Amino acid sequence: MAFNEQEEAKVRELLAALENGKRINDLEPAEGELSAMRIEVMDASGETRSMELERAVAEAGNPIAGRWWANDQATPTAGGWFGSLDFLKRLPETLGLGRYLVTDDRELHKLDPKDSTRFADGSPAALDGSMGQCMWCWSRAWYFTEIVTAARTYWAITLKPLEGYKSVKIPVGGTSWLGAAVMDRTEQKLCSVISQDERYRGGAGAALNVANKAKHPGADAPQVTMLGMAATNLSTTAFGTNARKRGEGWEANWFVAQAAVQILFAVIMGTRNSQAPYNAEKDADGLYQGGFGTGVTDMPDWDGYNSYYPVIPTSVGLEMGDGTGLVEYGLPASEAAEDQAAPYKTFQVPVFFGLVHAGYGHLWRWTRGLTVSQEAGVKTEVYVAPSMYADFNPNSVEGLLKVAECPQAEGYIKRVSTKGLCMMPTAVGGSTSTYYADYFWTNGATQTGLRVRAAGGRAHTGTSAGASGSTAYYAASTASANCSSPLCVFVDDPTIEA
Repeated sequence: MAFNEQEEAKVRELLAALENGKRINDLEPAEGELSAMRIEVMDASGETRSMELERAVAEAGNPIAGRWWANDQATPTAGGWFGSLDFLKRLPETLGLGRYLVTDDRELHKLDPKDSTRFADGSPAALDGSMGQCMWCWSRAWYFTEIVTAARTYWAITLKPLEGYKSVKIPVGGTSWLGAAVMDRTEQKLCSVISQDERYRGGAGAALNVANKAKHPGADAPQVTMLGMAATNLSTTAFGTNARKRGEGWEANWFVAQAAVQILFAVIMGTRNSQAPYNAEKDADGLYQGGFGTGVTDMPDWDGYNSYYPVIPTSVGLEMGDGTGLVEYGLPASEAAEDQAAPYKTFQVPVFFGLVHAGYGHLWRWTRGLTVSQEAGVKTEVYVAPSMYADFNPNSVEGLLKVAECPQAEGYIKRVSTKGLCMMPTAVGGSTSTYYADYFWTNGATQTGLRVRAAGGRAHTGTSAGASGSTAYYAASTASANCSSPLCVFVDDPTIEA
């Protein structure tokens, strides 16, 4: 086939371009700022596109899994994602989120993602403490960065610090997958096990006397015997002391572990509202969406049932493995009920990649390493410990870092400080469906002294509960039937810099 003159001219141009082309080593050095340079890439559609060179380098070497919220909008739902969509989709897998047995020397042993009674290699795993503590962990260290502009607030998770910003490292570690503490009553150690043995009896360590409670269940119900239930009725100081008996790297809901749960939930699920309706479907980008609904926050007449002691056994949600979803659990009927087969109350218990309760509801979580100093009617200041591996005294702010100030009025949380990973409210004025959708309780306007944070809410907190929910009512010596403090572990010291 012969070419016409126009076609021959085009062929000559192509040949000339090939002959005049240069190898990369023959090119002159580029000039100007990296931010102004672009490269040619092939995107997911297979089409050739251009991309900023600076962004390509940053995302390839340190991808960002991020969500952003518009500062002028009250919705708790993220306005969108930023960084690498693929990295955000794969974040749980990349960080190794899920259930592990962790030995006292801080060795993590991964369990089967679908069967928590077996290790990943298929061999049997005992959950009674003989092979390690039942922990929900991330097996890879990560960094959290908050970026606030005039228009938006960005939350970013990366594997390296973000250059030009203050990134905080969260070392390899985790928290009890039970969402609460268990006590070894023999050795007086905090633990995370699933066992009916009297050695691990929950509550205050004894069966309850509920004969005078009008709606109490039968005497053999776990909500009365406290067998297989979480430990409560200890002060945050006692929880921490008993956790540290496991050795270096162990604590009771250290504030960094508490922050990690809140951050991971918001970034992965794309909302700050724990009680947003549960949605098993992913969004158009293939990302998780929604919260976990009411959870264990609407217990009727809790006092009349079992005096505000734990109601959800530690075995609930075991079948979920590393899954995400809701598990139905029905409380045993009141002994006085005519229909003994009908549950007193049926809960939909949240599970977040294996973490039962997803950081909210059932029992308050005393938070260690964080101290609130309030002067009545003047100011409320938040301090955090710079090191978990060092001694911690909740009755003093000496040696601690001031990171935030809280309002002295109660209300639904509007803003939260992430400085030092304190995750404490800095403004109220929201509602059950706006901003963080969780409540802040304080007596700072009328009382002076040091307080501790209890996080997440309890079984009858209702719509006020959520992972960001906080009460700063109580001193470190306070013990309560509905307050626990999950065992946590960090392979390296989760330090906070000034």
